[in-house]
Amino acid sequence: MIVNRGLPANPLYEDRGVGSKVGMMSGRRAKPEDGAIEGDASSPSGALLRGLEVLQAFGPDRDVLGNADIAAATGLPKPTVSRLTRALVDAGYLDYEPVRGKYQLRPRVLTLGFSLLSNMKILPMAHEQLQRLATASGCTVSLAWPDAPNMIYLDRCTGEVMPYFFSVGSAVDMARTATGRAYIAALEPVARTTLLASLARHRPDDWDSAAAGIEQAVADVAEKGFCFVDNTWRRNIRGIAAPLVSRDGRTRMSVNCVTTTFAMTSEMLVTKWGPMLANMAQALSDHL
Repeated sequence: MIVNRGLPANPLYEDRGVGSKVGMMSGRRAKPEDGAIEGDASSPSGALLRGLEVLQAFGPDRDVLGNADIAAATGLPKPTVSRLTRALVDAGYLDYEPVRGKYQLRPRVLTLGFSLLSNMKILPMAHEQLQRLATASGCTVSLAWPDAPNMIYLDRCTGEVMPYFFSVGSAVDMARTATGRAYIAALEPVARTTLLASLARHRPDDWDSAAAGIEQAVADVAEKGFCFVDNTWRRNIRGIAAPLVSRDGRTRMSVNCVTTTFAMTSEMLVTKWGPMLANMAQALSDHL
């Protein structure tokens, strides 16, 4: 049995702030800097932040966007969006289609993510362990990083039973997935309470059920080292997840094992693969 250790607050969560991502996705923008005009992207810092908002407007179902689409997604004024998209085209991060008057991301965007992944020394070791579990279980096994209100996949290994469709860089819901709940469970109570308050504001319609599931996950991680979610995030999908926590508590992630409901029973997933996942997460934590 793996018992969750008492851990300090998560600096990643505290430094970045959960509100930045929540605000962008909900159409609300961060408060402008002192002396800045709302929507003004003329200053270097303002232009950088607004430019990142433009890039974040693109996604799996939003691969081609016009200036009006980007303005609606970010809350930025249309003239500001027009200046930023022109600058991002010149910088090589966006491609412009004159026939439709729309933009799409260019491969140069990948260099930002590659720089991050190439400097994470844990990834080669983790990948080997993830693939071993994926091959043995047939599930998809992934490593995820917190970016509230989501978890971002850093690595993914696919088994024969579950050819999972999410890839590196995909975002999954923190509050409704085993992946996110395992991360939440690893937080110190004060940090967890603050994060939950933010997540509750992000999804008020179904927060009661999500909060109950998170509470159960906290208890399960403390007792068994992993938590279980069944048909909560996606229909016919069940999964288990365990937190990874560095020795100094400064780095926190989670690893999951996901399958379909018709490919594996919940009992087998929990009783056979759950302990193996928890042991793997503990071993990887020692190398963070």
